[in-house]
Amino acid sequence: MTIKYVHTNLVAKDWQSLAAFYVRVLGCKVKPPERNLKGEWLDLLTSLKNVHIRGIHLLLPGFGGNGPTLEIFQYFRGKRSTRAQANHSGYGHM
Repeated sequence: MTIKYVHTNLVAKDWQSLAAFYVRVLGCKVKPPERNLKGEWLDLLTSLKNVHIRGIHLLLPGFGGNGPTLEIFQYFRGKRSTRAQANHSGYGHM
């Protein structure tokens, strides 16, 4: 079995500011398109009701245009709880 590292998901309170930080400090490059996700399929995937996600993928430096990315997302709507859920800030998944 071949395994390939594709991306790390970061959940931010302000996806645009966090993306700008990684572009400025690490030299990451934006990999379009900007994400604007919502719908019943996303509610089912995240177990959150009426969730809306916006964000971007950033190419990590040194890997070229097909290398791994940072997937920076911000959740809008979708009720938060005190237990860990997909829309809590921090690392989402690798």
